[in-house]
Formats: sequence, C-alpha cells, structure tokens
Amino acid sequence: MLKLPEARITHTISGRLRIKIPSKKGNNSYFGSLEQKLSGCDGVQGVKANAVTASVLLLHNVNINSIAKFAEENRLFKVQSLGHERTLLVDRIRNSFEDLNRRTKNLTGGELDIASAAVLSLISLSIYQIARGNFFAPAWYTSLWYAGNMVFKSSDNN
Repeated sequence: MLKLPEARITHTISGRLRIKIPSKKGNNSYFGSLEQKLSGCDGVQGVKANAVTASVLLLHNVNINSIAKFAEENRLFKVQSLGHERTLLVDRIRNSFEDLNRRTKNLTGGELDIASAAVLSLISLSIYQIARGNFFAPAWYTSLWYAGNMVFKSSDNN
C-alpha cells in the first residue's frame, strides 16, 4: 500500500483551514484532484489548492478532525498532528485583522484597505472636532497624528 503524503496544518481560524503538503509541491495534477475531492467533504464550503505553494485553503463549518479523517479515508493525505498549538492572543488578533483587511480589499476591488479606512475615519474625526471648536481637546490633533503615522507606515510597506 502506498504511503500517504504528510500534511501539516499551518493556519486555522474559525471557518478557515490552511494545510501544506510539501512533498507534492509543484504537482498541479495532484492539487487539482485534491481540490475536487475535498469539495466533496461534508461541511466543506470551498477549497482553493495551490501547487506552487503546496497549500490548500478550506472554508468549512465542520470539525477539523472530520476533514482530516475524510482526507485519510480517501487516500488524499495524512495530517501529521491534530494537536492544537496554543496561539498567542496577539497572533490571533493580527490574523483576524489580516482576514478583515483581505475581505475589505476584495469587497472594494483593491481600492480600500483597513489602514486607508482608519486614516479616512481619523481625518474625518479631526475635521469634526475642529468644526465643533475643540481646538484644545487632544482628540483632533491626536487623530491627525495617528492618521499621519498610518499614512507613513503604510507607504513604507509599498
């Protein structure tokens, strides 16, 4: 009997699971077949496989153990470990914001991201505070300061 390729879970948040299968990297036919077969797993709502990165992204509403069991029973791959590693709170928050940022970009066709929306909000809040006559309250200039910093930091990444 042929040995199943080993897979590892590289990222998981509620409803999303990314699995890497390094031994199959670059194998377009394997990942094409994998995408089709995993779509038949109960509770899996979407599958996006990428042979270049050797990864599979699953959108689901089922227990990860069920997906791993389905994959093994259908001779697709074997997940190395289902132990849930503890994730730092900061990492979970960052991952949530990255996901929200990705969704915002998709929704706006790449025209707006979370940083841009925050900058616009902070500038608007500053203008509102100035219009109300709050020249001495820290809110308007603090908002402008934060907005400016966000603009400069986001331009550093480009």
